[in-house]
This record gives sequence, structure tokens and C-alpha cells, in this order.
Amino acid sequence: MSEKTFQIKDYIFSQAAVNQLATDNRLEENWPVVYQISNNREIYIGETTNLKNRMNQHLANTEKSSLQHGTFRVVFDETFNKSVALDLESYLIQYFSGDGKYKVLNRNSGMCDRNYYDKQNYRKTFEEIWNRLRELKIADKTIAEINNSELFKFSPYKNLNFEQLNVVTEIVQNIDEAINDDKKSLSIIDGDAGTGKTIVIMYLAKLLADLQSFDDLNDSIEDESNFDVFFEVEHINQSFKNKRIALIVPQPSLCSRIQKIFKKIDLGGADIRIFSPVQFGKSDDNFDITLVDEAHLLKVGVTGTLGKQVHEIDQKLFGNTGIHSELDWIMKKSKNVVLVYSNQQRIRPTNINNSDIAKYAEEFERRDYYLKTQMRSIGGKAYIDYIYGIFSNNFRPLNKELFDNFDARIFDDIHDFVSEMQKRESESGLARMVAGFAWKWNSKNDKTAYDFQIDGVNFRWNSTQQNWIGSANAANEVGCIYTVQGDDLNYVGIIIGEDLIYRDGKLKFNKQACADSGAMKRSQRQVANNETISEDDLLEQILRTYRILMNRAVKGVYIYACDDELRQYLKQYFNNY
Repeated sequence: MSEKTFQIKDYIFSQAAVNQLATDNRLEENWPVVYQISNNREIYIGETTNLKNRMNQHLANTEKSSLQHGTFRVVFDETFNKSVALDLESYLIQYFSGDGKYKVLNRNSGMCDRNYYDKQNYRKTFEEIWNRLRELKIADKTIAEINNSELFKFSPYKNLNFEQLNVVTEIVQNIDEAINDDKKSLSIIDGDAGTGKTIVIMYLAKLLADLQSFDDLNDSIEDESNFDVFFEVEHINQSFKNKRIALIVPQPSLCSRIQKIFKKIDLGGADIRIFSPVQFGKSDDNFDITLVDEAHLLKVGVTGTLGKQVHEIDQKLFGNTGIHSELDWIMKKSKNVVLVYSNQQRIRPTNINNSDIAKYAEEFERRDYYLKTQMRSIGGKAYIDYIYGIFSNNFRPLNKELFDNFDARIFDDIHDFVSEMQKRESESGLARMVAGFAWKWNSKNDKTAYDFQIDGVNFRWNSTQQNWIGSANAANEVGCIYTVQGDDLNYVGIIIGEDLIYRDGKLKFNKQACADSGAMKRSQRQVANNETISEDDLLEQILRTYRILMNRAVKGVYIYACDDELRQYLKQYFNNY
């Protein structure tokens, strides 16, 4: 399949043009094809084995009326079969969504990663098709640019693997049953870093919006859809009508980015709102379905600048200003809740824990799901487990392991470390230096200041907390755990400060070198119960932070450890530069 076998033809999206489609042309009448219908602002992508009939159906659909007299563009290829057409349809939906030139009108009716004969070669053809669409000025960005964009990474149009598909299917069924039985439900999605928990919650948000806005009279769902039963079975479809849906994102920077992304997506008028936890608590509305991404970052008894707002929310919801968590607000105002929660990704004592969730066992019918398939790191699940063992005093690997096509190295010289990260940035983009919070953030108030120096090399913390990874100078700065959790990076260059050291065969937390007051700050609940944070707790927090930072990497991780003994320990497990 090295030679191009496809052709792309344009037609006017009108009844007259559709009537003229050749009935004696097997590609136009009875062959798997993929098409796009677009005007200047919107696009719909589909596949069919009968182009003329499908276009007539779209012309009769009032939801597609805005596209009439626009263009319908068809990709023909004599080598296509039904599986290829379905895969190309899914591929184009994802990349048009990530490109951002058009608002994509497709529903999330069941995009899933499918295997079929010669898929790898067909995917090369898909790339050629995308490049041809760019030449025709129908798409703007390259595939590499889209893959690195947050619009693509957080898009609800991603393909699901079968593990994710099963989780989404069961959760929708659970919510449907709870609505019809007038009960409350709680679904917990757990899994290692990189298993696609955020993909699932974004996909689920769009799917629920589609179920809410679906109109049986003016729309249709293909038989091949994985979720066609939810749209076509009347009682399930009706379960989601007129329901209030909330999506909560605890990280302020990520929340604002998700809000912007969903503004570029057609939700069909569905009632879905995106909040930070405080915005949700302050809202006067209750919700039928509430989805929470990164729920392990929800807080207990927030103080500081948000203290006044938190007390006002507690007073409004509970009639007192006692110690409540942001999870308590969510459960109080919601009937059906879906939490992405991983205890291994809690980073501070003020974050909620397992007991905060467990207390709702009687009021909410709970189901738990665990995702295992690694989707982020080329190193796979083996790399994630390897990192966990290395940054542990209990389950260390017996031998050094290498991972195919995943570049993991440790550096003795900080100059080499910085130079290699700059090379990776120029080659593939999204190569970012990150570090544990072992130095004060002096540049927060003085933009000309540097925050720390290592062997004559000056470093500055992230100059913004709003989408730092995509900011103009990010490749020259250093991000912390608060700026990168939940994001993917092609290459992670991690500087391990002297907050983590190695002595007498054990990893230890060095309190004197920690500049993050939040890491040692007790929650209000701990203060009220006169609980202390033990040395073991502090060590586990810092180890968890470094694991999370290292698990952001897709293609490779470069390590520089400030503590000499720690660097020697890590050399047992990583190739030296």
C-alpha cells in the first residue's frame, strides 16, 4: 500500500447534487466510503456503504440543515472495507476535533479502537489523507502538532480501548438503573498513571450530553456504534433527558482549559456545566449526574485565601462551618457521581482519602473499576511498576530493566541534562523540565529572579500556572507537581532536589530542603483530631510526587539527582548518559 490508492472528491451538499450521484458507480453506490459535510464553521464526519442513501438521510435531518449548500467531501478507495472505513471515520473525527478549524458535530456514539487486517499500513494511508486535506486547506495543523495539542489530549472524541469501553458501558447502565429506581449511585474509576482515566471521564461527559440531546425523529445512530442501544432503546434514552450534568476539575489551570475545549464541541444544547470545586459548591443548582476528574485532588477543610468562600459554602449546604470536604459538597448536591480517584496520586495531607469516600457506602450504591492498560508511556505498565519499585523502600527491582523505544537515562552533569532536553524539545516538542518543590519560588514576585542554581546553571520555576506546559517559555523553565499533574509530556527531564536523599540503603525525606509548605501542612481535620504527620507519611508524599512527575513521560525520562548518594543509587536502574 505504498502507492496512493485513494481519491477525494467534492460535491455540493444539496438535493440536486445528491440526485446526480451515479447509480452505476459502485464506489458511489455500494462501497465503503468516508465523507465530511461542512460549511465555514462546522463539520460532520461519517462512513457508509451507500453514499446516495446516506446523503438523503442527512438532507432530511433538521440538525444538519446548517450544513446545506456547503460541501460534502468523499474519500474513495477501492481497497477499503467496512473496518477500514469505520477506523478512518474515527481517525478523522479525532483529528478534526484536535485541529480546531471546525466545530465537530459528531456524537460520541461508540468510538473504539478496532483491529483489522493490515491496520498498520492503512494508518499510513490515513496520514496521507490528512496531509492531502491540509493541501486542500480543509485542515490546518500537522498530525504532530495535533498530537502535542491540549485540544487533542483532552478531547472527548478519543478512541476507547475495550477495557475503557466496558467501563463506560457499565457506568452508563448503572446510572440508568439508578435513575429509573430513584436511587443514588457512585462509580469509582481507578488505575495507574497513563491508563486513560481522564479520557474516560471526558468521553463519558460527551456521551451523556449526546444521550440528553438525542432526537429520535431527526437523528440516527449507526448500527456499528458501541452505544447504539443507549440511544435507540426508548427507556434508556429518556433516562437522560432534561438531566443536569456537571463536570468538576479540581486543578484550576486544567479546569479553565477544559472549559475552553468544551466550548469548541457541539453538545446539542445539552445541560452540562464545567466547574472547579468551589464554583460547584457556590452554585445554587443540584445535579442529577456529577463527574469528577482527578478526585484525589479534592480538599478537606480548605483555608487561606479560599477560607471565607469555603465557610460560606459549608454554611449554605450543612448549616455550619464545620470540617467538610469538597467531596462532601459534591455528594450533597448530586444523585449520581462518577469519580476518577487514585489514592497513589494524592499529593498532600489536605487531599481527601479512602475514608472520605467510604462513608457514603450506605447512601450511594457503589461500584469500583480499575483500568490496567497503559496508554501514555511507550514503556508500558512495566515501566510504571518499575518506577514505583525504584521510588520505594520495600519493593525494589532486582535488576536494571530496559524498555523498547523508551529513553530512560540518568545524568552526572546538569549541563548535559539541559542540553539533551533542549534537543528533545527541538525534535518532538513537549520536552519539559520538572522538579520536586525543593527551592523557594522567588520569581513569583520578581520575574527577573532565578529560583535556584546547580553547578552554575540558573533555573526559574514556571512563570505561569495557567497552561504552563503550552506557554511560550515553558521549555526554558521548570514545572512543579502543581503544574503538570494530569498532563502528558513527550520527554520529562526531572530534577530531584535534596528533599529526597539516600542514606544507609534507604530513601529519606529531607525536611530542611523542602520548600513546599503544603507538603507538611496538616488538614483542618488532622488539626482538630490532634493528629501529626509522621516521617513515614512525609516520605511517602515526596516519593509519590516524584513517581507522578516521572509517569508524565510518553517517550522518555531524563534524571538529575542533586544528592550524590541518591544519584549512585539510581544508577543501578537507569543507563548513565
